[in-house]
Amino acid sequence: PLGSSPLRPQPPHTDAAAPHLKSGAMALATTSALTLLGAKQAVEAGIAEAQKHGFKVTVAVCDAGGHVLALHRMDGAMPVSAEVAMGKARSAVMFARETKLLESAVNGDKSKGGERAALLTSGYVLMEGGIPIIDPAHGKIIGAVGVSGVKPTEDAAVAAAAVAAVLAPASKL
Repeated sequence: PLGSSPLRPQPPHTDAAAPHLKSGAMALATTSALTLLGAKQAVEAGIAEAQKHGFKVTVAVCDAGGHVLALHRMDGAMPVSAEVAMGKARSAVMFARETKLLESAVNGDKSKGGERAALLTSGYVLMEGGIPIIDPAHGKIIGAVGVSGVKPTEDAAVAAAAVAAVLAPASKL
């Protein structure tokens, strides 16, 4: 207001003075986070699934901010698969959906998995094989798994096994 000074105390905020602030609205929310242990479990499950099928892949796990928590490139997997897998995981988190949906939006329907136009995008990897990890307790994305090294549908199957391992109920001792 006119004549106000940063040195003069201002009246306290009231709901009447700030109708856009909802009464009782929370400034903080309770959430959960993917741990390093959870990320390692996902990687191990993904590697086990890949080995069952004879695949040589990279499995990457990121947190809700898209930052790497764990990454494993199997012996024999292409070196670039590490970058692509991490890009798939990050893209799944940042777009809040499976990268399969992003790829089909760019490429249209796929025929035999050979299309790669969506690989070359602005900093994101819009190719099948990235799956968000959604905490069933509250429906929020807490991370993602990305896999690269084989056909996109095969990458996605390995990523799905990794996500399932994180979400499986803990075994009882």
